Amino acid sequence: MQFALQYLSGVFITLTAFSPLALGQMGGGMPAGPGGGAPAFDEPKFADRVYESGGPRVPKVKDGALILSVVIEGNQSLSDNSIMAVLESREDRAFDHEIFNRDIAKLYRTNLFKKIEPYFTETPNGVHIKLVVHERPIVRQVSFLGNKRVDDRALAKHCGISKGDALDPISINSAKSRLIEYYQDKGMNNVDIRVMTGLQPGDRDVEFLISEGSVERLNQVDVIGNKDFSGELLKSKLKMRPGFPTIKGVLNLNRVSDNKIEEDRQNLMAYYRQHGYFDARVDCKKDFNEAGDWVDVTYVIYEGQRYKIRSVGISGTKLYQPSELLPYMLAKEGEYFYLGNKSKDERFLYELYGVQGHYFCDVVGELVYQPDNQVDIIYNVGEGDIYRISDVRVHIDGDYTKQRVVLQPLDKIRPGSIINSRNMDDASRRLRFSQIFNTDPSQGTVPTLKVEPPEDVRLSERF
Repeated sequence: MQFALQYLSGVFITLTAFSPLALGQMGGGMPAGPGGGAPAFDEPKFADRVYESGGPRVPKVKDGALILSVVIEGNQSLSDNSIMAVLESREDRAFDHEIFNRDIAKLYRTNLFKKIEPYFTETPNGVHIKLVVHERPIVRQVSFLGNKRVDDRALAKHCGISKGDALDPISINSAKSRLIEYYQDKGMNNVDIRVMTGLQPGDRDVEFLISEGSVERLNQVDVIGNKDFSGELLKSKLKMRPGFPTIKGVLNLNRVSDNKIEEDRQNLMAYYRQHGYFDARVDCKKDFNEAGDWVDVTYVIYEGQRYKIRSVGISGTKLYQPSELLPYMLAKEGEYFYLGNKSKDERFLYELYGVQGHYFCDVVGELVYQPDNQVDIIYNVGEGDIYRISDVRVHIDGDYTKQRVVLQPLDKIRPGSIINSRNMDDASRRLRFSQIFNTDPSQGTVPTLKVEPPEDVRLSERF
């Protein structure tokens, strides 16, 4: 289901939603896609867009001419039948330019062809079609050598390439990176993977040689150097923590992943920065036992000094004087900086203008660092114009849900009214909880309201 709200000055709001009731009834039209939602389509590639936009043009074969034959030439790895299975333009059918262009686009979309050249021979009785195809190298098989702890089936699943796929160095190197990441998540941080075949011209088989290395398991995690925050508090911010022994051994939580260690290090750094410790540093070290399979991970913290707010300012406002707004700011002069207060202040200013029709109001809090561990906060406000709703257009696939049913949750979003950010948020919330539409992303499209700004407006990311 889709509908749009059209605004003066070319502003649009589009809502996309999927009603499971519609597809669940008899006569519901086309079958649902995977997961019961609307069918999913890949983003068209360049070759698809060329053909779907009507070019390059095929010779002027008369629509409706009988197709006498379709011949495939140039294919080596792919059979004629596998190519013909993609085509709707077939022998004994009427020729149609639109269908034929769509057939060529579908062939390109398989990513198995570098070039497809169509040729036509017209006769009084109909037309003969010949497709000369230039194939990309095709993967004949994918194999793994040296793996002991992880079986071939799991590696094939995570590698992302398989028999019949187009063979190119980019996809193979991407597969290698995915395999390395997969091993590291399993605690084998010293894994080494080499591509033995598949990168050279003429290769058709892909072969990975794997040296897995040992499995590193987490013994304990420690935090040192912290003064203003307790170790237990900081450890609660970590995703990688020791697990507990079980009958079958140690839980997967005990596997040490260098990627997760780095992620946790960044999380600790972010936590300190949120609280105004802009000079904080976090390092990490690993200590192994004699066997080299159990690890103690220690995060070494240098907190530095916490920054205080020297001043708070507001610029760009015309409807209000800064002195009228500053008393409502949570970030106060002389207090320690806290990112949460800054974010709430930005949200307050946006909503203040948004409820008055300045939907494209832009608020950015800028930090200006000063000597002696101080910082200035300047809220830059771009008020923007006021917009009204000019029209509401509703289109519902299948007509199972009536227009009035859709408009009811929108409440105050009506033609002629000023667009109000709070009303938009309320409408989105009511649509989600109306029980009319699907709200599970895994089951299809969930109801969302999207605002399309005018061409002269740059809409910043909302909070």
